[in-house]
Amino acid sequence: MSAPSARDLVTGSVYRHIVRLATPTAIEQALLAITGLIHAFWMDRVGPYALSAVVMGTAMRIVLISPMMGLSAGGMAVVAHEIGARNRLAADRACTQTLTLVMLMALPLMAIGQAFAPVFLRWMGATGEIHANATQYVRIILWGLFFMECLPTMNGVIRGAGRPEFTLRITIVSRVVFFALEPILAFGLGPVPVLGVRGVALAEVVANAVGVGAQLVVLLSKDGCLTLRLSDLAPDWAMMRRVIRIALPNSAQRLSPNLANALFLRLVASLGLTVLAAYSVFTQIQTLVQGIVAGPQSAAATMVGQNLGGGQPERAVRSAWFGAALGAALPLCLYAIINLASGLLLPMLNRDPQVVVAARQVLTFALAFGSLNGLWLVLGNALAGAGDAGVPSLISIVSLWAVQLPVCSLLAHRAGLGPTGVWLGMILGNLVCAAGMAYRLRSGRWQEIRV
Repeated sequence: MSAPSARDLVTGSVYRHIVRLATPTAIEQALLAITGLIHAFWMDRVGPYALSAVVMGTAMRIVLISPMMGLSAGGMAVVAHEIGARNRLAADRACTQTLTLVMLMALPLMAIGQAFAPVFLRWMGATGEIHANATQYVRIILWGLFFMECLPTMNGVIRGAGRPEFTLRITIVSRVVFFALEPILAFGLGPVPVLGVRGVALAEVVANAVGVGAQLVVLLSKDGCLTLRLSDLAPDWAMMRRVIRIALPNSAQRLSPNLANALFLRLVASLGLTVLAAYSVFTQIQTLVQGIVAGPQSAAATMVGQNLGGGQPERAVRSAWFGAALGAALPLCLYAIINLASGLLLPMLNRDPQVVVAARQVLTFALAFGSLNGLWLVLGNALAGAGDAGVPSLISIVSLWAVQLPVCSLLAHRAGLGPTGVWLGMILGNLVCAAGMAYRLRSGRWQEIRV
């Protein structure tokens, strides 16, 4: 049974569909990346330790919610397959069961976080004022954990139905509310007291709650891309298993770089404060570039899932390769433009001439490792859209832990190449990962996986 509003992605131009699906998601993720810079601007004005407290609290939350990180990919894959198979009722049920999983997982994780937040933060190195502010921040965030995780998870599910323009509108609504509330709650206005870091956390929870409300408007509409039904909220263990089978390895894949990033930052810091500052500047730029690459990532996953569900494996293959080409080309073009404009851009982010020189070096190498990173991210998402999450996760983990991190350390310290060795190691790690993902796609075994 197909809804009149369902977008037909199993016929017509593959390339046109990919571009049309990728554009709203790229804008949405770029918007989120830009808002992070504005968020940092206000944190700097709340107090000298406010940003550190928020970063510590956010890092703790990310570790805590690791088991939930793959629900978006799992729900997206199942929904895309059922939409492609013209089985709208099953797609609706998968959407509702993903929401049920969010509710079931958020409650115990919230309780654990509330009970042990001070201990976890102390283990992470938070002390004094930073520890006190981070505890206040994360406890407010945890009270709203359902909204914090429901918004990105269900946005992924809606994209799986082929409607990324809906999630763009939802994100715009959420971010407008956040930008309006953050300075009011942090600094006080009229009867509103000065809440500082607590106000920032409250603004984030309220903004995400408004975003979830906007999702419900979409999902409760009978003419929407998917429909939530109260009768589908009761646990359907068979459907949940389909979502979780894809979600679990995807969660592992996302947890791996989070843990590795801590070690990588330690390696970069060992090369001196100038290199660390330069890499910190680069990560702000990288977040924006990767946000734009998220467009072809999501588009490839949706197209692969729907075309496999619709019995069109050839179109699924073409979708994956075209999405991967965009995933490689976009970072290459963006980093080329940024390199050309680095003389104007970098001093705006850091006025230390030595940091600017070091950041220019990172940007030069980013032409290679950024393009390879975009390539494997899209291929990995395309395979996840087919329900093949386990092997891509293994490829990602092995290339990161067995290749990239050891090679970066060896080249930087043992070979005496310093920061140049780190950037070369990143190129090699991303090359191995991209090659592994491409080999898996060419093997065709992912087409045999049942979702």
